[in-house]
Formats: sequence, C-alpha cells, structure tokens
Amino acid sequence: MKNPHLLKYRIVALLILYSVGTYAMDSPTLTLRKNDQIIKVLTQGEIAQIKDGVVSVTVDNPTDSKVHTYDGTSLAVLLDHVFGNSWKGFDLVKFITSDGYQPVIPTDKIIAGSGVISTGEKGQTGFLKLLRSNEETVDPGPFYLVWENIKDKGNNEDPWLSWPWQITGIELTSLSREFPHSAPPALSGEVAKAGYLAFRQHCIKCHSINGDGGAVGPELNYPVNVTEYWKAEWLARFIADPQRIRANSKMIPFYRDMKNREAAISTIIEYLKVMKDNKLHDKKYNPADQESR
Repeated sequence: MKNPHLLKYRIVALLILYSVGTYAMDSPTLTLRKNDQIIKVLTQGEIAQIKDGVVSVTVDNPTDSKVHTYDGTSLAVLLDHVFGNSWKGFDLVKFITSDGYQPVIPTDKIIAGSGVISTGEKGQTGFLKLLRSNEETVDPGPFYLVWENIKDKGNNEDPWLSWPWQITGIELTSLSREFPHSAPPALSGEVAKAGYLAFRQHCIKCHSINGDGGAVGPELNYPVNVTEYWKAEWLARFIADPQRIRANSKMIPFYRDMKNREAAISTIIEYLKVMKDNKLHDKKYNPADQESR
C-alpha cells in the first residue's frame, strides 16, 4: 500500500507548482526588442529586482495636472540591464502600448532625462485612474512611463518626452526604420520640414502617414490626404481643440501650454498639404506594417 502521507505531500507540491505557474502566466510582462527581435521578456517582479534600478518619483502628471508619486524602475537602468551599453548607439527607443499609441523618443533624451517605468502608485497596488481632458478615465497600468518634472522643469517643455501608459513593449530602433515613407520631398520648403519635425514630436504617436506611425487615430495621407477633405481653417481649429468641433472626440487638444502653439499647428498643416502629392502606391502600402514595427 502506498504511503498516504507521501501522496499528500505530492498533491500539495503539485498545487503549489500550479499556483506559481498560474501567477506567472497572469503577471504582466514587458517585451524588450532590438529591431523587432525579442531580446527578453520580463515580469513586473523581475523588473522590480533589477539592481540599482528601483526608485520612487514624485511628478506633476500632465494628464490630470495632479501630483502623484510612482514606484518603478529607472528606464535607463532597465535598458542597461537588458541591452548593456549597446542601446545608447540606437537613434530611437519606441514604446508599444495596448491601445496603439506608439511614441518614439530619441535615445539622447533618455540618457539625459529621468524616465521611470512605473508599476504603480507609491503605497498601493496598481494605479489610480487618470481623468483626461476629454472626460475619459484611464488606468495607466501595468507599465507607465513617467518623467521627473518638478525639480527638472525642462522635462515639461521637451516635446519628445511622451508619457505612454499601458506599455507592453520597448524596442530599440532607428529613424530610417520607423519613418521610411513619411518624410516630405527633399525640395519641400522649410515650413513643411518644420511641420514634419512637429508631426513626429506630437502627432505620429497616434496617427500614421503612408503607414508610418501609431494606430490610435486614422491614417492621414492614404488613400486620401486629410487636407483634401478638411479645409485648412477647420483642420487647425480641430487640432487645437477637437471637442469644440466634434462632440465626444477621443482626440485631446493640442498641447495647451505649448509656446508658439498656433505656429506649430500651421507648420503641421503645411506638411500635410505637401504630403498629399507624396502618397505610396497601393502595392506598397500595408497598414499591418504598423503592428509589426
């Protein structure tokens, strides 16, 4: 007859293994890539154990204009942990999110900045929901990129420093790889070129041009350019404050506190006008490419 005590211990051990495995599967993960090649997948627990990376940071959150203190891991230390020093040789770091928002941040900005991959509010599990300017509430978890901007006021004014939430992945990439089809023609005027820079800083996180960019909002150039069905005057007003033009629009107003705000919007529209004559042919355009980059 088999030892009943031994059988009991085996059952308990199996239950423990099952519960640990289930927890591991349910635990949120962050996928880190280099040019679309997966290098490492980390759980929240593994990220929290990165040596010298764990921090708490108090910020003035630009989404709800309230002070929050977040626990997390230094972005630069996390990248060092996964990629060594090699990540500093890439042009850009891209953040992939569950809702299609897809910002890219120049690597030199991350080196100079004080970004934190947060996993929750200090002293509690998870995050408080944020109230956006369009009255929508959002849970920024499981991973939220925040920047220290109380002591370093310059982080409030840098147009490259996005605050993406619901992050699922981080990827090292390059300018030519991310934006092969969205640059204006070489002979374009300086205003259109300035508009392209502003579009990359502010708009391409959500919108795409010829397939380059995010997937939160619509493609703006193919098959019909947005300036071909919107008058420039109304497009400028919509960009500045979408809810005043279209009720229940999910798009938020264009950076209310930005210096030279109207001028920036004008350059973006000039860029869009130039791009209406610079569309890709049908066979070259594939919206699915947005998901694979």
